[in-house]
Amino acid sequence: MESDVSFLETSLELFQQKYAPDLGAEQYVHHCGLDQNGKPMSGALLWARAEAQRIRNARLTGSPNILDVENRLVRKLHQRIRDYVSWHNGDELCRNGLSLLECGPGTVRAFQSKTLPLVTNLQGQKSRCILVDRSNEFLLRIAALPLASALRIEFIRDDVFSGHRYFAEDEAALIVMFGKTFGNLAAPVSDKPPVEAVVRTLQKIANSARQGWLAISVGSDLRGERAQAYYQAHPEFQLNIFYRMRAELLPDGNFFPENFEYKADIRGDHEFMQVVHTAVVRKDMCFRIDNKEITLRKHDRLHLKNSFCFSAPFFQKCARLAGTEPIDLLSDETGSDIHVLRKVS
Repeated sequence: MESDVSFLETSLELFQQKYAPDLGAEQYVHHCGLDQNGKPMSGALLWARAEAQRIRNARLTGSPNILDVENRLVRKLHQRIRDYVSWHNGDELCRNGLSLLECGPGTVRAFQSKTLPLVTNLQGQKSRCILVDRSNEFLLRIAALPLASALRIEFIRDDVFSGHRYFAEDEAALIVMFGKTFGNLAAPVSDKPPVEAVVRTLQKIANSARQGWLAISVGSDLRGERAQAYYQAHPEFQLNIFYRMRAELLPDGNFFPENFEYKADIRGDHEFMQVVHTAVVRKDMCFRIDNKEITLRKHDRLHLKNSFCFSAPFFQKCARLAGTEPIDLLSDETGSDIHVLRKVS
């Protein structure tokens, strides 16, 4: 199964509607776009640099590195998972194994440290692993790993929030979404808690299997100034899609990626924080893409994607409204949570 939304369609939606909910995954793609000085602006390259810089900064300052923090939480999940799924010696579920779906596995490093140990731990006679990601590049890199031949892994390029059913009616599954990907859910800019969007998204993810469990990673640090500084430290990554547009979509007219400025706008209260990743237009531009005329005015704001954080009580309330039962909360108490939920019949 492949997502039928192309980069062209997503780009046109961004310019015409000022928001494209599918754009976030496109930021991580490798491309040949260059800035005006000939510097590569590949999303994959810029993300790798940003990730490495954050790790270095954490080591120098002694502050928590969110990548390592989540890895520690996932290791706790590895230790507890058999308790969650009522795994007993001689049980049919134990012999068959538990299938696993990951929505957005991300990089090879993330897959190897978080997901692969879970897959191995839950492996059985009938179990399998399904990896779903909008980034074909991420999937291909994981597929190239020398994995154990006994592991049944399927790779599907699709929207991680699609709500598609991937498992048979009688197949129990653990559905995981790490990397705080859940925070990229589609929602308009608002000062009100996004209850409806969270509930709807949880229902879609849970629909992937008729029965089973969910482990969802979310950010829980609601300090807006800290989030703003975190994202605005790497504006080139946030804006790299415009250099890709110039290289791949060949706009006709005065389209200049340098005419966009990145801003992290903050909304929220004690229950949630919404980081609205925004591209602000610096100069008037008029250009054509795919024979469609686009006009952007100075100070126009393009909503690129969201990064939501939620308090634990708010997320658990939404989980119950979505028809799931919270059964555990793994937290580092500094802004990273993994909620473990059970599907309710």
